[in-house]
Amino acid sequence: MIDLTDHTPLRKSRNYLIFQHPDRQDALLKVRADVPVRDHWIPRYAEWRYGNLRQWNREANEYLAALHRCCPEIERLAHFMGYAPTSLGPALVVEKMTGPDGDLAPTVYKEWMSLKEDPAGRKRLGEEFMELLDDLERGRIIVGDMSHENIVRAEERGGKLVVIDGLGERVLFPLALFSDWAFRKSMQRRRERMGSMFGIRS
Repeated sequence: MIDLTDHTPLRKSRNYLIFQHPDRQDALLKVRADVPVRDHWIPRYAEWRYGNLRQWNREANEYLAALHRCCPEIERLAHFMGYAPTSLGPALVVEKMTGPDGDLAPTVYKEWMSLKEDPAGRKRLGEEFMELLDDLERGRIIVGDMSHENIVRAEERGGKLVVIDGLGERVLFPLALFSDWAFRKSMQRRRERMGSMFGIRS
């Protein structure tokens, strides 16, 4: 059991409290901070079996699939390092991504906001985002929630954009998991949506 009683979170999000791992400088502990919500009259299997940790099951499955394929594009993901019991509940152990200052890596959203007066900079950021999508498609890696808070610029990857959360397909019937056509259509829709935001054509 890892005691987090006297530890202050490095970052808080809607779903997580994120702590520095006390025994590993290269690792973070992500503890669920939200209250489980049951959306279905008859609970889905994953909801019944894993409860509020079912997203971790999806993420682990997607990461393991990328490991199995030995795809080099797995470097676009923060490494999955397992689970740990803590005084605040179960924790997901993940690779720590940092910025140039050694603090937690800045999110794409933070970088996007800092470029408010720099249209060219936002366009370059958009092009990097499209390169990330290209790599994910090449590696056949499914990211169900590609929000700007789930992607960071990491020194550990030479300053490239890295996915830190949101792996796996959230829908009941994950067509993109089994159908190459559905996967590529999903990626194309994402390119079109994000491209318009960044001011570039997909």
